[in-house]
Formats: sequence, C-alpha cells, structure tokens
Amino acid sequence: MAALPWGVFPRILRQILPLGGVMENNPEFSSKHPVRSGQPIADESELRRLIPADRRDHRFLLGFYSDQEARQFLQGKGFEQDQFDEIMRRWAAAKTLIESLPALSYEPEVRPILEPEALLEIGKVMDRPDCKQMFPDGTWSVSLLQLSGIIPFQPNVDLAYASSLAEESLNSADLLAAIRLCFPYGKPSTLAVSVDQPQKAITVSGINPSLQVVGFHCGQQDAQGPFVISLYISAGPNLVQATRYRGRYFLTNGYHRAYRLMRCGFTHIPCLIRNASNIAETGALGAGFFPESLLMSPRPPLFTDFTDEVLAITVPMHAAKKVVRIRPDEYFVLG
Repeated sequence: MAALPWGVFPRILRQILPLGGVMENNPEFSSKHPVRSGQPIADESELRRLIPADRRDHRFLLGFYSDQEARQFLQGKGFEQDQFDEIMRRWAAAKTLIESLPALSYEPEVRPILEPEALLEIGKVMDRPDCKQMFPDGTWSVSLLQLSGIIPFQPNVDLAYASSLAEESLNSADLLAAIRLCFPYGKPSTLAVSVDQPQKAITVSGINPSLQVVGFHCGQQDAQGPFVISLYISAGPNLVQATRYRGRYFLTNGYHRAYRLMRCGFTHIPCLIRNASNIAETGALGAGFFPESLLMSPRPPLFTDFTDEVLAITVPMHAAKKVVRIRPDEYFVLG
C-alpha cells in the first residue's frame, strides 16, 4: 500500500480507532489509558468474536499445490492421522481434475454500473478523504466483474466468516445491497490495542490482513519537551478490489464478500478495478499466496473453483489475525 501524505494520517487513525487524549509530557512509558501490561485498551471482545479460538471450516484450493507443498501446509496444523489422510486423498482427486481442465482463454466480462442510486452510493464512499488519497482520480474504475474469470491469489476462504457478512435474504436481484457490501461507508475495521509496560511496547491487532504501519512523524512539542515519534497504522479503505495485469483480473481485496455474493447467486460483483504494470502491484506476492508461476499459468485458480466440490477441499483451520507490534530497542554503541 502506498504511503499517504502526513496530514491525512491523524484523521484516518481517528476514524479507525478513536483513542483520544494528548501526548503526555512524561519521560516514563505511559498511555493516556490506565492499563496494565497486556491489557487491551480497545475493542478486544469484538475482535475475539470475529476470530474465535476454535477451528472453522475453510474452503481451500489445495489441489493447485504440489504433493510436497500440500503436505508442508498440513503439517503442524494438529490434524489426526485419519484427518490428514482424508485431506490428502481429496488433494489427489483435485489434482487429477485440475490436470484435465482447459486453459483459461478469456477475460471476465466487465459490465458498467448504470443505476443512479448505486452510483450515488459508490460516489459517497469514493469521496471520503482516505479513499481519495488511496485511489486518486483517473487511476480506477468501478464495474460489475464476472466471477468466473477472476483469479484468486489467496488460496482459502473462511466459510463461517463469509456467511456472517450479509443477511440471509440477500439475493442476486438486489444490486444496491451488493454495492453497500462491497463499498461500505463509515464502517472502520475493528482493532484491539494492548500495552506492554515492561517491554515499552504497543501491539495493535485486527482481522484485516492489510493492517500495517503506513507512515511516521517525529519532532518535539517544545524545546524542553521529549522527542516524540508517531507511527500511523491503518488497514486502508476496505473495498472489494480487482487488478488487471497482462489480460488477467486478480482479486486484490474482498474475498469473503465475493464468496458470499457468489453463494447468493451473483455472477458479477461490484468492485473497484485498477491496472498494474507488474505482478507486485496486484498484491499477489504476500506470504501464503499462490506463486506467480501458477497465477500466470495456462489454467490458474479461478474464483468459482471455491464452489467446486472436488477442487475446493474443506479444511478445518484456526482463524488468523494481523498483528503489528511496536517496540523500541535501547542499547549503547561505542565510537
């Protein structure tokens, strides 16, 4: 994610997590909130609801991995031997099917969004300051993109989480509901913050995998005051996004919402579309994603593969959260 101008970060941070307060003129490591070491100072209970401790079923495109890669993934996950053997049996069936699939020979259909109410809803979101900073005018478009031609680089989806994202009554005739799901307005990511006093550390965690440090600022409030360093942490606007690269469309963000819409009968999803000049700009080079060689192969994974009973293997997995831990190192250097 590109760094934003310094002036927008405090505003974005307040929208995501209204910590409040002012900087303490106190040399001791402190927080405006009187917390003990490891005690959360934000919405930890909500984060725990979103990320339960037990396993949940994930649909996993495991067959696109080699035998060794699949075994490496499953090892260390705590499966009983019979569970491990059953998943590998299903991996073999998926692998056999993949070898018989025809090459991808088309780009997905891109339909314009023409409904005035839908366009107003999208415009309201894209006019937000954080969206304007992240998506400058002229660098994006919004359309309905055909699911069967979208390539996922994330190999799995959490079924329970995807099901929780929309009402049971959602159906493919309700475009406006799909727009509001894919372009949410005024719904910040849930974050939890804890302070570790002995380590002088702060930990920020959330369910959004794009949570990261996006900038910093340093300086003094006055000549006699402490030197202040501020790190700006953000997950960015949580829109459904696809990126076009070398004639292929990759789903950059919004996997669970896309899956929910697909299960509700949508063949096309509303999403923001941008062009990329290299594979890194699609976001596909993150840890745990499919490799570039597979994504650019004749028959890459397709998003609709997640609904195939052979290709999509149900694997019980622990939900994960993104953690950003900030801790200073203090030491002496000679010379």
